[in-house]
Amino acid sequence: MNLETLMQKHQKSLSELDWAILGYILENEQQVMQLSIVELGEKVHSSKSSILRLTKKLGFSGYSEFKYFMRQSKQNNIGTTDTDLIDLQTKDIENTVKLAQQTDFTSLSKAIQQANTVYCYATGYSQRKVVEEFSKMLMICDKRSIIIPVKTELDISMSMITKEDIVLFVSLSGETDDVKENILSLNARNIPIAAITAFSHNFFAEHAQYAYFYYSTPFTVSGKEHIAQSLVGLSVLVDLIYRKYVTFLNKQFEEET
Repeated sequence: MNLETLMQKHQKSLSELDWAILGYILENEQQVMQLSIVELGEKVHSSKSSILRLTKKLGFSGYSEFKYFMRQSKQNNIGTTDTDLIDLQTKDIENTVKLAQQTDFTSLSKAIQQANTVYCYATGYSQRKVVEEFSKMLMICDKRSIIIPVKTELDISMSMITKEDIVLFVSLSGETDDVKENILSLNARNIPIAAITAFSHNFFAEHAQYAYFYYSTPFTVSGKEHIAQSLVGLSVLVDLIYRKYVTFLNKQFEEET
């Protein structure tokens, strides 16, 4: 499914302003994929809230998910049949593992070990559930971990985070606009950041000292207005990061004894 198909599917709920915004997006797809919601609003002479409402009319949770859909649809990876969906799940897992096998986890493991506190922030509810499990697993290793549940608390926590800590950001798109200011502030203070996002060139990964990627291919459900998306790749990657960390600790223990 592509954007034109979504527009046709939801045409009855779209206003004249929605059609004007979508017209601009269709004519400038590559450029739009690099724009924040505020920048797009300036281009189409509309408000941030108008664009957000439009993305929700199309079945997305927000603008970041909408942009991720656009990138994925360009690659023609969206499944439509039951057989395709099972294949997509397998490919998401295999591609996530394959990429992880080519990735060095030692530096992140060392950073986690040396950190006084591992602060964890996820940009969505589903991502947060995965992060909560990761935090519990770190406690087994006697590593202090704090889950920051919402943006307001992230803002409050900023003054408490130091260079001796590490902040783990987990996201789908890696482009959540209201978190970018926090990441830039942490960068300015030289505080270590690890970003875990779906595979793409994105802001979070670009501004993190440690960037790791998973695969998550969106798909449609017949008769439903929303785009479905599994985070099984995220669960696999986070579990791999934890296992790599435990392996790192075990190796150190063996060398010291």
